[in-house]
Amino acid sequence: MNEHMIRDLFKPLPEIDFNRGYHYYLCNIDNYSKALLSTLKSVRSKLPLLKSMAETCEYEGLRMITQTLRRMMSTIGGESIVEMSYQLEMALLNDDESFEDKLFEFVFTLEDLVSRMEEVVKQLGFSHMKGSRDQDSYFNYDFTRTIESIRLSTDFIDKKII
Repeated sequence: MNEHMIRDLFKPLPEIDFNRGYHYYLCNIDNYSKALLSTLKSVRSKLPLLKSMAETCEYEGLRMITQTLRRMMSTIGGESIVEMSYQLEMALLNDDESFEDKLFEFVFTLEDLVSRMEEVVKQLGFSHMKGSRDQDSYFNYDFTRTIESIRLSTDFIDKKII
């Protein structure tokens, strides 16, 4: 898949600026794809916490969640989500009356974004990463160098002790 085809996949995601995220990862599509998947997993795991906070009005840990999402989204080019998280955090700190509305809007936006990001990640399919995945597999790792290194280390320790 070339860069133009991948860029077209991001059209349903206006919240994510492909160019910004792609250049953040130095135009390495493998690393950018991994970051997208990692961000998707993180947002998916934080959504139940955010929903629970919205229902119970217990906002302990909300700043940590928003700061984490801001950092992750800024690396992949999700500047609109970064701005929403910042506004939500400021509303919480300033006891703004519109805080609950902002929280609900934030949760709904993230839910919508997650569903669309899942589609993009599925379309990416990580087919361009299969070659590197085979090289990184621990099952294909040659342990002879590790065993030799351990042997040399023990020889060195024995010589130092004796």
